[in-house]
Amino acid sequence: MRNASDIVDVIGRDLELRPQGRNFVARCPFHNDTKPSMTVNQERQSWKCWVCDIGGDVFSFVMQREGVDFPGALRMLAERAGIELPEYRKGPKTKPGDPDDKATLAAAIEEVAQAYYEQLDGRKSDDAKAAWDYLASRGIDDENRQRFRIGFAPDSWDFAVNLLKRKNYSEQVAVACGVAKPRSNSSRGQSSGSDGCYDFFRGRLMFPINNAHGKVISLGGRIIPAIAERTVAASGGKATAGAKYFNGPETLLYRKSAELYGLDLARDAIRTAGEVLVMEGYTDVVATRMSGIENAVAVLGTALTAQHVRMLKRYAPRVVLVLDGDDAGRRRAEEVLELFVTADADLRILTLPDNADPADFLAAHPASALLEMAANSPDAVDHKIARLTDGVDLTRDTHRVTSAIETLLGLFVKVPQSDDRASLKVDQLLMRMSRTFELPLERLSRRLEVLRADRKASESKKARYQQQAKADAEKASRPPQQPSPGATSSGAGSPDMGYQDDYANFGFDDPFASAAMEDAAMFGIDDSMPVHASQTSSRNAPQARRVDDSQSQPLTGVDRELFETLLESPEVAAMAIEAIDPDWLQSTTAKMLLSAYQELDLQGHELNADSLLTLLENEFLKNQIITLQQRVDSRADRLVDSPHERYATILTRFHEREFEAEKSRKIVQLESATLPEDEELAVLQAIIAAERIRHSPR
Repeated sequence: MRNASDIVDVIGRDLELRPQGRNFVARCPFHNDTKPSMTVNQERQSWKCWVCDIGGDVFSFVMQREGVDFPGALRMLAERAGIELPEYRKGPKTKPGDPDDKATLAAAIEEVAQAYYEQLDGRKSDDAKAAWDYLASRGIDDENRQRFRIGFAPDSWDFAVNLLKRKNYSEQVAVACGVAKPRSNSSRGQSSGSDGCYDFFRGRLMFPINNAHGKVISLGGRIIPAIAERTVAASGGKATAGAKYFNGPETLLYRKSAELYGLDLARDAIRTAGEVLVMEGYTDVVATRMSGIENAVAVLGTALTAQHVRMLKRYAPRVVLVLDGDDAGRRRAEEVLELFVTADADLRILTLPDNADPADFLAAHPASALLEMAANSPDAVDHKIARLTDGVDLTRDTHRVTSAIETLLGLFVKVPQSDDRASLKVDQLLMRMSRTFELPLERLSRRLEVLRADRKASESKKARYQQQAKADAEKASRPPQQPSPGATSSGAGSPDMGYQDDYANFGFDDPFASAAMEDAAMFGIDDSMPVHASQTSSRNAPQARRVDDSQSQPLTGVDRELFETLLESPEVAAMAIEAIDPDWLQSTTAKMLLSAYQELDLQGHELNADSLLTLLENEFLKNQIITLQQRVDSRADRLVDSPHERYATILTRFHEREFEAEKSRKIVQLESATLPEDEELAVLQAIIAAERIRHSPR
């Protein structure tokens, strides 16, 4: 491979090389080079930058330039040299033209991206002219239209499908590369030029999504108001315009959690600047580029992920998340706090003023204003502390201060203690909290250790639960045994039959029923579960014990607030299943929903409403989930606090309720007059001391 990839040819594709004696020189792409300081020796097939003090062979250049490992560099050089590398993969080998052949998908989506570009570039229809005018109204000039290869998808059901057919690609390839949908998913009555699929994008501005090496892997579309209004009007108001932005579906080529829009164009500028600005949309990246800021990328319909951060750290040590100044932007700022704590990155948060997005901000301010704000942006913890303490009297507002501390410590718990670098980061953050909240560092450290112990106990309990669930599954797979002569149809001859019947009737489908039974036994949940006669399945109807319907209690109070918060934020749900003690919950309904969340987590499913509804069979529980989700949706625009803040408040209320219960038990002891005098005095002093700690400024 090294012989097939001349280093001058490889480097010369990206950099301007000029001869200097027996060598070539170029401006180094790894620092802000004002004069050529990189030397390329063709005879030795090596390169060296004397300023960066780095160098090597052709592989090391590609690894450094592209941010890939050695196998990645090998594949890239093989592709450039036209050399086919052996594939090591399980299953049958793919063939060119197959819908699971990556090379075929890459070629197909490139064809479509180019066709969309030509539609807009040539203004080949009235709709394309309307798209051109709309692009101009957004202030995007022609240079950047070409740089980002912005195109237009005709308002047609079969433009892309027929294009690929003419290029000898199958309909299965059109679907697999993300430019078409199977017809079975289309609305009834809609016509399509294809028997099997129809175009995914119609009547939209199109933004090719490239990987870090500049290859098209997907497409994103933005609505064009004039075309959207026409579509709605033609349907008599029955159709909708659809989302303002949407990206193509995930494919073999494209995973949104691992890709960033504009990274291929921004890599060198990110290295030079030492930081990257992460935006929320394609037009934000285009707007920053037009203003002269070249180190900007955008997420693709998802939050910033740990994988994104790992990828960006190849290019720069500092990541600045630039968020819109609206409520949604502020909520997204909360979501990256855990990422900052657990990832080894300098992650900053810049929330723009006046509800502006980056494009609007740059239309009204010079680029230098945005860069200055980015340079002074706080890290995620400072940003979070500022939000939690905004308007709070740190010496008097005990409740909100306690909630803030619990929220932050709850995230620090997730940092593995075996990671020395991360542990040092937590130590520094604790010192920062100590100064902010004017609390002794030792007290914060002790509380963190308690939370770590609770987490360890919860994980141990979960491991036992998982082990038991596996044993139950193996037991269930064995041939059924004949009942003993003394056994009755009610299950009297089997000690655990009642548990299994009740939980199966309550709504857990196999193979989760036995695991849910074990969960109930482990956490002390009452075995008399509510069940309607109509909900009893035929396989266990003879054994099922009837339970009073009055035990089907709707969620109320703090239990309801808890599960509304979990439905709103799967991230909070992941925290809650480890921290919430089922004994804190007041109703059997709440305990079973917590058990369902734990089961989803063990099985690796998403912790959201859809997964819960799939897992649960019981109509009462399903109705509870739907009702809670409706409440969450109806109040989304009215909530001020983030899910993390509300969860911290809920935890505090649980702790206060537990404290009050313990105090009541001690008072009953005192009132009973059965304790010796010295024990009575000790109990009374304990109550007074606990109340003093509870109400003292922290």
